[in-house]
Parts: sequence; C-alpha cells; structure tokens
Amino acid sequence: MKNNLADLNDSLFEMLEKLSDSETLEDEKKLGMMLRQANAACSISSQILNVAKLQVQALRVAEDCGLLNEEMPALLAVKDSKKKVIEGVEQKQKLLGVSK
Repeated sequence: MKNNLADLNDSLFEMLEKLSDSETLEDEKKLGMMLRQANAACSISSQILNVAKLQVQALRVAEDCGLLNEEMPALLAVKDSKKKVIEGVEQKQKLLGVSK
C-alpha cells in the first residue's frame, strides 16, 4: 500500500468488494478473518484521516497568521505525489483552497 489518501480509499473499497464476494460469504472462517481485518483497517484509516484533517487545519491557521512563508515543522510538511516538499506560498494556498 502506498502512503496517500487516494490509495487508502482504493484499498478500503477493494476490501468492501472482497467482503461482498459470494465465495467469502460462503466460508464462515474466511469471512470472520476478513471482518477482523476490515475492522482493523477501518480503525487505522480513521486515525490516518484524523491526522490529515489536523494537518489541513494547522496549515490553514499558518496561512491565516501569515506563516506559510516560514519553514513548516517536518510533521506538517506538505508533500506532492513525488514525495518532494511543495515550495512557494501560491502552491500551498492552492492546496488549501485559499489562493487569492
């Protein structure tokens, strides 16, 4: 699994498809195992989404306070799909949907 929200979304939908598969539904042991895996994935996914929401909130506060020109802490680093830190206020504002 890759480390972005689109891949997480794909993985969760794939898990849903497997759970509704007729072969899975017929095998009680397999269904039980898959339900436990789905429950664990759901819990982890919720935490990942909570962290993403918090990062967006922190970036919005930084933007509101005029701090996007400052170097952001590594924990709040915004990265693009190529894992490079996004540079420039305009790009960060575009990401946040607050471009002027």
